[in-house]
Amino acid sequence: MQTTDRPIAIHNRTLNTLTRELGSECQKVVTLLGQLQLPNLSPSQQATILADLLTSTIHLHTHCGEDFQDLISDALEALPDTDEPD
Repeated sequence: MQTTDRPIAIHNRTLNTLTRELGSECQKVVTLLGQLQLPNLSPSQQATILADLLTSTIHLHTHCGEDFQDLISDALEALPDTDEPD
């Protein structure tokens, strides 16, 4: 499932963009983890995958900073109160 193919129910443009980017980077990490599970990887292939994984985790760490968390918090606070379970 690719999150980029479906609309996101977030009206804040910045949060919408950041959420899409987060989804894309998470998909990349899942792909890299799958590649690490392949049998008979050469040391060179392992090094390439691990380097890409390191880059992705650094990007995720940076991406999910306080500003992003604040945007999510603001979006949560803007939601109408409801007593109905989802």
